[in-house]
Amino acid sequence: MARAYGSLKLFALLLLLPVAGAAAETCPWLNAATAGGVLGSPATVTVTHENANRDDAACIFAGTSGTLRISVQTMETPRSEFASHAEACGANTTPLKAIGNEAVVCDPDKLSAQAIGRVRNRIFTILISTTDSSAVAAVLREKARSLAEQVAGNLF
Repeated sequence: MARAYGSLKLFALLLLLPVAGAAAETCPWLNAATAGGVLGSPATVTVTHENANRDDAACIFAGTSGTLRISVQTMETPRSEFASHAEACGANTTPLKAIGNEAVVCDPDKLSAQAIGRVRNRIFTILISTTDSSAVAAVLREKARSLAEQVAGNLF
C-alpha cells in the first residue's frame, strides 16, 4: 500500500511540473537567450504590464554586468508623443532609417545607449546599461539599433 501511495505522489508531482513552469511570463519582443547575448552573460527577465492594455509591457533583462529594458506603449497621438520621448535623448540623437515609422538612437551617458521608435500607434523604448567601464559607446549604440530592428519587426 505504501508503495502505491508513493507512486501516486510521484505521478501527482509530475503532473504539476508543467504548470509550475508555465507560470513564468515571457517578453513578447525578445527572449532571455538573445538578451543574454546582448548583455554578454545569461539574463533573467521580469515582465510588467504598464496599464490595462496587456499588449503594453516592460521587459527588464538582468545580466551580471548590465541590464536591458524594453518598453512598449500604445499612444493616442503617437507622432507628437514620439517627439516628446525622442527629446528625452537630448542633443546626441541619431535617426535610425528603415526601423518602424521613425526611430532614433542616443547615449544618455557613457555606460548606456537608448533607442526610441514608433510603429503605427505604438512607441518602444530600449535602454541598454552596463557597469563595464571599458564599454564603447558605439558598440552599445549598435546593440540598441539592432534590438530596435527586432522590436519594430515584432510590432508590425
